[in-house]
Amino acid sequence: MATSLRSDTAKLVRLADRDLSRLWRLIANGAAADEALHDLLPAIVREYGAAGGAVAAEWYDQQREKVGARGRFTAIPVAPDDRGTHALVGWALTEAKDDASLQSMILGGTQRRIADHVRYTIAGSSVADPAARGWQRVGIGECEFCQMLIDRGAVYTEATADFASHDRCNCAAEPAF
Repeated sequence: MATSLRSDTAKLVRLADRDLSRLWRLIANGAAADEALHDLLPAIVREYGAAGGAVAAEWYDQQREKVGARGRFTAIPVAPDDRGTHALVGWALTEAKDDASLQSMILGGTQRRIADHVRYTIAGSSVADPAARGWQRVGIGECEFCQMLIDRGAVYTEATADFASHDRCNCAAEPAF
């Protein structure tokens, strides 16, 4: 089910990467990396995160219709947020060994933050929707942590059950009807 949503999320990340390419050119032309990243990265994450939330809400509503869920409910996109980009920038600037590793760290963190808008929209809507039993983690388990969580097959029903993700995590949340 969530394969198309993961594909749409990946497209948004590619668009954000295109915007980041422009940022890297500014830095290569003399702009201070820390200032440029602190100034521009939050807006990039908010913009593509908002788009991700909207795509996820539409996808959720389509899934609800496909299964013939009872009652009326419209998915609730998570509010756009920079999701801690300033901390990401500080960490990456401290840990990066060179420009390539800095760019990789920033892109990985950006991917996570955009995808979290999608995941939290699905998870939050699944908890709020009276027709849903909750949400579950789906994906191919590219790391041991993700594989363990996917293998559990747990359906989370509490709004406090957070979707634990990491940079470059390709897992998704899926409603359980």
